[in-house]
Amino acid sequence: MSEQGLFERSDYALRLYHQGSYDYALRIQLAVLADSERLLGPDHIDTLARASHVAISLWSLGRHREAFDRQTQAFQASARVLGPDHPDTLAARNNLAMIALELGDAEGALEARPDTLPSLVNHAAAHLAAGRRAEALRMNQEALRLAENSLGQDHPSTLTIRNNLAASSSDPAEAVALHEQNLRRRQRVLGPEHPDTLQSGHNLGVCYRENGQLEESAAMLRETLRGFEQTLGRGHPSTAKCRASLAKTLGDT
Repeated sequence: MSEQGLFERSDYALRLYHQGSYDYALRIQLAVLADSERLLGPDHIDTLARASHVAISLWSLGRHREAFDRQTQAFQASARVLGPDHPDTLAARNNLAMIALELGDAEGALEARPDTLPSLVNHAAAHLAAGRRAEALRMNQEALRLAENSLGQDHPSTLTIRNNLAASSSDPAEAVALHEQNLRRRQRVLGPEHPDTLQSGHNLGVCYRENGQLEESAAMLRETLRGFEQTLGRGHPSTAKCRASLAKTLGDT
């Protein structure tokens, strides 16, 4: 296996990941990582990046503890080999903060974040998880302004930040409007079955309920649940969360 072959397989896995095929992407990434460690060495810059790719795919599959352990190793290795201020180290550190937040460690996520646009997003999410809604709202507003100016209205990262802004809003009607806008954009940019699009549908369904729109909530969550089951499977954490949200809406009707 040549270095070019490793690059092509790694690039293919990343394309699969961005299409939402997390399980298939992970299988390829694990094989590429093993070959990269053998051919290039564990401290090669490409090997370090591929270790982070594995961690993020694990995270997307709901395997958060495994993702945290993998990303911790990748961050520590990158800091040792490349230095704490290298862009790849900062990216690995940001990924670690994101995974820590998913595990419920909001304060740990705050400590792990560097000062970049992605980390500003994670910092806002950590504040929201810690109950500091006003700080989260302010940071998400700033992150959205930066993303729209630097990346554009429809960039996937901009769409994620707009979703986070809606989540940090204390006004249910405002949150509904933001989630409706983001769902339309994600449907157009990513496609209706992409996991991020489905997450927007889930968020909108929950906001409909919080805004007193129970019929709209039930319809949106039923449609989104079908999409999650078909795309990620019945046992995926995102599918389970959507199923629970639908049950809560139906209990409120």
